[in-house]
Amino acid sequence: MRFLVKMESQRGEQIPIDYRRRLISLMKRVFGVREFLENPVRPYTFAVYLGKDVVFEEETISGVKFINLRISTGDPVYGLRLYNGLSSLKGKTHKVGDAEFVIKEIKLEREGDWSKGSFKSLSPVVVEKPGFSQDSQRVRYPIPMEEGFEDALLENILRRFRVIKGYEPEIGEFSFSFKYFKEEFIKHYGGHIRAFLGRFSIKTSNPEILRFVYQYGLGLRTGQGFGYLEVD
Repeated sequence: MRFLVKMESQRGEQIPIDYRRRLISLMKRVFGVREFLENPVRPYTFAVYLGKDVVFEEETISGVKFINLRISTGDPVYGLRLYNGLSSLKGKTHKVGDAEFVIKEIKLEREGDWSKGSFKSLSPVVVEKPGFSQDSQRVRYPIPMEEGFEDALLENILRRFRVIKGYEPEIGEFSFSFKYFKEEFIKHYGGHIRAFLGRFSIKTSNPEILRFVYQYGLGLRTGQGFGYLEVD
């Protein structure tokens, strides 16, 4: 289940560079803070588009006239609750920093053909090495071509799969190859997270894995606005 939430402002607004946390608060409005916090592994992913004319500065993004929020989940019950909850907020405002945006439209979108395993990321992908301690960003969060990346990616997928789906999937073949990628450092909750954007392919003998990363996001922190994939 995938849908688009359109939010608009009457003028070009300035929002914090750390804007994802403000959109997480929108999910809290739907589910309630207590229920939201009791389920730390979110069964969805989201991506944000602010338009081509915005200006990125060190701490802010200026000239934001709209926010397009795309949400994806493979859980139809959870997705329906989220869709209906957001629909109930249509016409109301939501604050992103000091800026206010009106929730204008919520519409369903079709899923693409994920079965070929060819994807592009609409939000940065975060991959975390298992068993990290106080390592640096570059050690803790590997990106393609770095040692241990593919093993860490598979571990991250399986970690979330077990929690969300409730069972252990068969693995068999698994490989990741990219067409291109770009490293990014994202300000998030006062710190920075190393991530990447790109176009890539995932090959696996189990199609459940491909469906899972397409519907629920790739890597970790997907419920915080990372890892949203489109079919390439």
